[in-house]
Amino acid sequence: MDTFISEQSLPVLIILFLASLAALSKATDFLIDHAVVLSKKFGISEMIIGATIVSLGTTLPELAISISAVLQESTDLALGNAVGSVITNTALVLGVGSLAGSVPVLRNTSGRLLFLVSAIFILVFGSIRSWGGDFFYSDGHLPRLIGFLFLCAIPLYLSSPFWTSEKKIRRHESKEGAPIRKKDLLMEGSLILSSGAVVAFSAAVLISTVSTLAARLGVSKAIIAGTVIAFGTSLPELSTTFTSARKGYGGLAMGNVLGASILNILLVLGVSISVSPGGLTVPALFYRVHFPIALSVVGILTYFIFNTRKMEISNREGLVLLAIYLFYLFFNLVA
Repeated sequence: MDTFISEQSLPVLIILFLASLAALSKATDFLIDHAVVLSKKFGISEMIIGATIVSLGTTLPELAISISAVLQESTDLALGNAVGSVITNTALVLGVGSLAGSVPVLRNTSGRLLFLVSAIFILVFGSIRSWGGDFFYSDGHLPRLIGFLFLCAIPLYLSSPFWTSEKKIRRHESKEGAPIRKKDLLMEGSLILSSGAVVAFSAAVLISTVSTLAARLGVSKAIIAGTVIAFGTSLPELSTTFTSARKGYGGLAMGNVLGASILNILLVLGVSISVSPGGLTVPALFYRVHFPIALSVVGILTYFIFNTRKMEISNREGLVLLAIYLFYLFFNLVA
């Protein structure tokens, strides 16, 4: 697809850009609407749907790009894509969502936050080779064992939200007087996954188109890698979160952000590390820029979640997250 797009004329590229952007927007609306239908019909909270089904759909671009990068032996791109997406999701996406509408923080958010914090710590500290004075200037290494550990944690993460909601679903069944039909569940789930696939494909076309346009305009590849790809692979989450918050489904937005960030580590990096012979090499730059900002933004989000009386991410807190994202972009450009 990249080769096909790179060979197109400027007018065709502009048409592809507008068409993919329109498809991304429409598919996201469709995904959100059916995710909410599913949550209401089966008594499952918006947070759970956002953290599982919606997040799986919107993480597809990162997974596709990271696998391609590993197969092409661009391991630093695979790692940068996943870690950069975590930062972008948590800082930019959640920040924009809080400005678009209310993003509530539910009590069961803490369980998913624990997955994210644990995964980040294992990723960072499990890759360190040297603890000496040259810590920030030495390459690290992620062994395949960590990749397998991340992959083994995926079923646990995807099933954990439903443990706490089992009683709620049973109460819903008793109240409605009709059992949940598997046919309805499969239909709604298929519609959500199908729209998620459209979101992923349109985002991939958008990324390739923007990258080609930027290259033709003379923008350096370093800037494209640090900004366009990191932003482009998070477009599904950004579109989903903005639409959710604007429509009043803030719980879905929070679930999507946390779920996408967790799956970027467990699924995207888990697959990337596991299929790479000998694991992944971690360039020293990650210890100076990416990892510190990733730890910082997750730490700040944790503070916002547990230090709030309104039980939501406020506009002011959203502005702080957006400022962190701009800070991250700046260091990407000057590093």
